Amino acid sequence: METTRGEETILVVDDDEMIRDLAVEMLSQSGYTVLTAPDGETAIEVFRKENTRIALVILDLIMPGMDGKRCLYEILHFNPEARIIIASGYVSQELGTEMLELGAKGLVGKPYDLARMLKVVRTTLDEGKYRPEE
Repeated sequence: METTRGEETILVVDDDEMIRDLAVEMLSQSGYTVLTAPDGETAIEVFRKENTRIALVILDLIMPGMDGKRCLYEILHFNPEARIIIASGYVSQELGTEMLELGAKGLVGKPYDLARMLKVVRTTLDEGKYRPEE
């Protein structure tokens, strides 16, 4: 599992504090620096401020206020090269395809599975895009 470790900074965006805390714990234990945001609006502020440090964004799709789809759009508008993984408890094939077409680099399911999440994160950071069939 050592190949899934990293040193990059990741922004985790989720309105559920327990999910954010779990993501922080999982990623931190694997060497990553983790920033968090409880909603889309805060995520935009953090991303703009810390853009040069953030290598990857893990973005919840369904949140009150600015949802994940709008946040994805705003982040990519600010930095078209941003690497964003969509996190959701349920993503239909159509919605997953739509998010990838809009610029997301990968998808990760919730609840988080440590090995799967770390694989998606590392692959996306290394190659720029995670293909679910891997």
